[in-house]
Amino acid sequence: MNKIEVTGIVLAGGAGSRMGKDKGLCNFKGKPLTAYAIEVLQPLCGSILISSNNVSDYQRFGYKVIPDIYKDIGPMGGIYSSLTESKTKHNIIISCDTPFLVSSVLEHVLTNSTNFDVVVPRHGNSYIEPLAAYYSKNIINKLSESIISENYKLMDFFNKVVYKSVAVDNIAGFSKMLFKNLNTPNDLLSCQ
Repeated sequence: MNKIEVTGIVLAGGAGSRMGKDKGLCNFKGKPLTAYAIEVLQPLCGSILISSNNVSDYQRFGYKVIPDIYKDIGPMGGIYSSLTESKTKHNIIISCDTPFLVSSVLEHVLTNSTNFDVVVPRHGNSYIEPLAAYYSKNIINKLSESIISENYKLMDFFNKVVYKSVAVDNIAGFSKMLFKNLNTPNDLLSCQ
């Protein structure tokens, strides 16, 4: 798949309640967490969107910032709003708080996306990563239905679409740290 056909979406929303401030703007090893997400998407994506209600602060990254259409419903709100703005059928969506993620894992997910609406990485016995995954723009109507029915759980939503999980344990660059979320100030310090 040509990278021009793929949009990368960084989920930088979230209340930041555990971090105490906007997580995506927190510095880790000298740069904001969102910068890591952008770097991992750039080799695979022709365009990038940032999902955040803090539009003015995220404009510094040089990409279009998409506020939530439906506020305070968690990741589903950012996914829905960003897919609505995306100009491509194919999208890779990642959260801003996983600075150890590598492009090779996302490329493997993308390679396995043919004929699927959602493809998520799976590791260990059964850990899946819905916030480092492939999402087709085709799911917008079904997302809207879930939001209207007030069921914001992604795992429930996956039962309504053509969904697949792909093992990534054997991909080049895989480590147990890949999907480590940095959620608290202590996480930022302990992972330096």
